[in-house]
Amino acid sequence: MSAEPYFTPGSCAMRLQNVEGLSSVTKSALLRSIADDISAAFICISKQISCGTLSARHTRPIHGFIASIRNTERLEQQRLQQDLERYRQRERRWRAERKWMRRKVEGLVKHSEGIHKQWKERLERAKGNFDDATRELAALRWRYELSRSKAEKEKLQGREMRL
Repeated sequence: MSAEPYFTPGSCAMRLQNVEGLSSVTKSALLRSIADDISAAFICISKQISCGTLSARHTRPIHGFIASIRNTERLEQQRLQQDLERYRQRERRWRAERKWMRRKVEGLVKHSEGIHKQWKERLERAKGNFDDATRELAALRWRYELSRSKAEKEKLQGREMRL
């Protein structure tokens, strides 16, 4: 047996006093020692039952303790199952939301592509109209210059005739 008082056989509850001041390694060793004591107690009780020294009436508190552990375990299992079901529901909801968002984004992309195509066509038409207007303006300027030069020529010729 270890020399430390924590590891000496005795009351498990008493040995857990001041556990918060122990290191992690010491806590593990203490709980291992307590588990060994509990196992040894169950083995001794089993031997006494086999010998006939103890009866079901004597071991009723032990059976109640074991039932309490099983009940706690069952309740914990139910809680974990409920948590798992909530997580599955959340997963289904998130999957549905992602699917909905993906469809919305795809719709927005198609819509924006349609708008882009419309504006591109409008821009091409406007560019064509601008090019046509530029050519027409150049032609009109040429005619204007031609008319102006003709008018100046006629004006000069008209002055010459008067002179």
